Amino acid sequence: MRVLNADKVGKTSVLFHKNDRKILSLLCYNARLPISKIAKLSRLSRQSTEYRIKVMEKNHLIAGSRAVINIKKLGYGSYHFFLNIRTESSEKEFRERCLKSNHVNALISYSGKWNYEVSLMEKNPSDAYDKFLDLIKGIEVVEYFPCIILDTIKSSVLPGEIDEKKPNIKNIKNDPSFSRQFDLPKKEYKTDKKDKEILYLLSQNAQISLSYIGKKVGLTKDAVSYRIKKLIRGRYIFQFRPVIDFSVLNLSIQTVLIRSLPKTKEQEDKFNNYLRSSDKVLWATKLFGQWNYLIYVINKDPNDIHEFIKNLKKDFEDYIHSYEIVFAYHEYKYSFMTPVISS
Repeated sequence: MRVLNADKVGKTSVLFHKNDRKILSLLCYNARLPISKIAKLSRLSRQSTEYRIKVMEKNHLIAGSRAVINIKKLGYGSYHFFLNIRTESSEKEFRERCLKSNHVNALISYSGKWNYEVSLMEKNPSDAYDKFLDLIKGIEVVEYFPCIILDTIKSSVLPGEIDEKKPNIKNIKNDPSFSRQFDLPKKEYKTDKKDKEILYLLSQNAQISLSYIGKKVGLTKDAVSYRIKKLIRGRYIFQFRPVIDFSVLNLSIQTVLIRSLPKTKEQEDKFNNYLRSSDKVLWATKLFGQWNYLIYVINKDPNDIHEFIKNLKKDFEDYIHSYEIVFAYHEYKYSFMTPVISS
């Protein structure tokens, strides 16, 4: 999950200190961790921990929470389209359509050659293309290109220089965080409509209470808890994570598209491992289409992206054929599941 909102009205730049880093890293590990557990692991009082979290929420550093959903297990894929729209009026109409659409899970605006990236969740490329054509019908589009996400190489919540090491979470009595379930061996589970409704609710708010979910889907609190455990062990839920507004930390995100010329599997593996280990890479995926990689790079200094590319080209001069950088400006929509999947 990434958030970059250009509108800073009501926001305050945050000076990140050690306690915030510890607390935020624990929330990134699991956003459902109880405050008492976070306080204990951070060696802070419950009162102090609760206060620090409220400050981060007030300053919009923490802008909500989401469950990361494995849509492939539900029979869906993620299809991204980059496009250049000619006029401001067409841009406005396109944004409104995307925000209303139950098929669109992400909409990001850029400065550069491509001014929008839209992501749709569909069962196949044909359905995604048809829905995309509906979105741009009557819109003055200069050009566009599609790309299909094949595999996620890396998905982080925080940059490496901020994030802490994975915490040692011991058993929690009456565990509302479901931490133990993530470490258990995978166990196949067949979902029904109520499971999908639960998944969608958690994809919008990972910290939502079990009783609230129960009221929404018509189940008891215990039945909801039982189903979530099954969904985690079935690998339908990857993680409960906070939504971080990086603009509050004065960080910017650039999207890098890379076309590669792999000669050996070892060469490809080396490049993928490089992306996984980079503190600057928040999200990296392998693509099918005009480009081979889609990478979100986070930086504090505008010149950092050029240093990142320079090092990438130096270390992989025989692997990278070409690249393109687009600068993220505003995130209008981002979710790990769409309403269509839950229906």
